[in-house]
Order: sequence, then C-alpha cells, then structure tokens
Amino acid sequence: MDAQNFTNLLVVGSVSLLAAISPGPDFLIVVRNNLVYSRRSGYFTALGVSLALIVHLFYTLVGIGVLIAESPLIYNLIKYAGILYLFYLGFTSIYSSLKKTEEMNLKYSKSQEDLPPLKAIQQGFLTNLLNPKCALFFISLFSQFISPETPWTHRIEYAVVNWSVTLLWFCFLSYIITGKFLASRMDRFRNSIDRIMGALLMLLSARMLFA
Repeated sequence: MDAQNFTNLLVVGSVSLLAAISPGPDFLIVVRNNLVYSRRSGYFTALGVSLALIVHLFYTLVGIGVLIAESPLIYNLIKYAGILYLFYLGFTSIYSSLKKTEEMNLKYSKSQEDLPPLKAIQQGFLTNLLNPKCALFFISLFSQFISPETPWTHRIEYAVVNWSVTLLWFCFLSYIITGKFLASRMDRFRNSIDRIMGALLMLLSARMLFA
C-alpha cells in the first residue's frame, strides 16, 4: 500500500466516523431500539444500517450516485419516501407506547418486548436506504479520492473502511448505552423514551420535508 492511498484511507475513515456520530436518522433509530428494546435489537438495527450502506456504496462507486444526485425526480422520490418512513416510525413509536397499560408495564419482560431480529434489521436498512443525503455524502467524499483511473482495489478499500467504521461505531454505541448502569435506570422510563424518540423521528421527518 503506497503512502498516498494509506492517507486517503485514514481520511475516509475519519470522515465516515464523524458522519456516523452526527445525529441523524441512523443515530436516532439505533438509539431508540437500544433504549426501548435491548442491546440485541440495537446490534441488529446497526446491521441493517450497514447493509443499506452497501447499496449506497455500490451505486456510488459505479457512478449511478451522480445520476441520483442530479435527477430531481429520483432524488425527491427517495427523499419523500424517507420522510414518510421516518414519520411512520415516529408515529408508531408514540402510538404503541400509549397503548401499553400500567399492568403491561409491571409485567414487562425483555424477551416478550424485544424486536424480532428481522424487524430491527428492516428498520435500520430502510432508515438508511431512504435517506437521499447518503448519496450526496458518498459522492462528495469519494469524488475527492476516486477518478476513472483509480484501481478497483482502492475503491473497494475505501468502501470497506467506510462500512466497517460505521458498523463498529453503531455497535459500540449500542454497547455503551445499554450498559448495566444506564440500562437499570432506563427500564422504568421505556415508554417515555419511546414517545420522546418517536417525537424526535417525526420532527426529523418534518425538518427533512422543509429542508
């Protein structure tokens, strides 16, 4: 590996980490599923986000991402689908928390309340996939390092670094916020957390609508 390519990988990894850390749809859905359900749900949600990243990385590296960014129709279709999905997640979070009775809360069991793995993966996958800003992010990032002459081995290395950093960050986040100290204090507030996170998802969808 030459020095320039190594430097590029460090830059891609650093920018990818900053993008993953910044609050957004992916961050909210991973945090919500960790706090409302369990660490396992958080891990599967993070896996869903990372699977959607593969789709974004693929079409960006082969050049289709430019078409999405420059086509108002395609961009808006993805944008409004993402807005509707975030609003749906937020609404269902609030609605489900309001339906739970005090008796159900007293009988709370993680095994009964946990998200099925496929459901968690689906939520993470769709939340990331339907975010059109991902296409713009990858185009702006990789256009700094990739030209028609860039070997495919280098392109794949950049993609793997971005994918790995994002997945590891969300898994680390899931581990931290579901630690014993925090989790033991969050159990009694799960319904409230669900409502708050649902409201944040709905507010984020409104922000995306008027952005």
